[in-house]
Amino acid sequence: MDFFSNEINKGCIAFITLVVVLCASIIIGDYYYKKNNHIIETKIELQKYNDSLKIKVDNLDNIKNAKVIEVKTLDNDSTVKLFYRLIRE
Repeated sequence: MDFFSNEINKGCIAFITLVVVLCASIIIGDYYYKKNNHIIETKIELQKYNDSLKIKVDNLDNIKNAKVIEVKTLDNDSTVKLFYRLIRE
């Protein structure tokens, strides 16, 4: 009987060890999966934010270029008026 109960104990220990290793593997795998997905989602969000900033900068560049063209086409009297207006502001 002792031999049979030793074999059962060894089998239980092996089974419990297998279950613990399996659970640990699942937990570690889930952790790294979530960690990598979070990094990818963060990169996507940063890319979207970066794209929106590029659009805003392009719009500001267009406005600036329009103002530069407007100022270049001014004659002397208009340039003096613009200068005084800028000083007042």
